[in-house]
Amino acid sequence: MPMADGLLRLAEETAERGSGSRTLKRRAVSTAYYAVFHAIASLCANEILPREKDKGSAEFERVYRALEHGSLKSEFQKAPLKDNARLKAIGALVLRLQSERHRSDYLPTQRLYTTKTCAEHLESARLAMTLLKGLDEQDRRTLAVSLLFKNRPS
Repeated sequence: MPMADGLLRLAEETAERGSGSRTLKRRAVSTAYYAVFHAIASLCANEILPREKDKGSAEFERVYRALEHGSLKSEFQKAPLKDNARLKAIGALVLRLQSERHRSDYLPTQRLYTTKTCAEHLESARLAMTLLKGLDEQDRRTLAVSLLFKNRPS
């Protein structure tokens, strides 16, 4: 099972176990964001190094790890990602989940999630991952190049 799918399953299991626990709901939301983050990292690495024999290489790991949380946020707010309807939809979900991950991890004294809102965030993560899996070759390439490489204007 790919890491992203395992993380999403873990988020779902954590949410189920934690219906009465604020801490477990926070952990579920944070983990849901990381599931999507790893789905994007995997997509990017697979676009750059698509051959099966590359999957266990140091180069594959380097490309996989090149995705950064900060640039993820900023790139989804710029062209070409914000101008492509499919990528814009994914970006909106990712940015919302990223914001909730920050809230989950860094606002320890606030009550953040009901069982319903926690489930809504997990559903957003599921949807983002489904949309990522449904991208065509051109959109996958656009996403990978936009997220991994700086745009250097001439």
